[in-house]
Amino acid sequence: MSSYKESLLVGLVRIMANVLMLAALFLAMYNASHSSGSSMLIFCAWFFGITICVWVAAWYLIRLIREKGQSRAESFLLLPHCTEPCLVRWEVVEHSPLNVNKTGGVAKEK
Repeated sequence: MSSYKESLLVGLVRIMANVLMLAALFLAMYNASHSSGSSMLIFCAWFFGITICVWVAAWYLIRLIREKGQSRAESFLLLPHCTEPCLVRWEVVEHSPLNVNKTGGVAKEK
């Protein structure tokens, strides 16, 4: 998955979560206005009950999207035979058994 597609999907998940949160607000206000008990208690129960579930689901979906696109990348590179940068895509097929540190060098085993 390209980084553009990944950021697009993550953005769509966040937009849908915000729309569902707005719907939860209206639903909570509606149910609170028609209840005979404490309006604040009914509002909080409906609003936070729906909102927490929506944001947990959004967090899980974003995590799935980012894990799926984690081993693929694309960028513009200036290759020797090109006069301008070319779009290059690569995918990590298997991870190296070596312990690689953040700077790209191989860490020494103790």
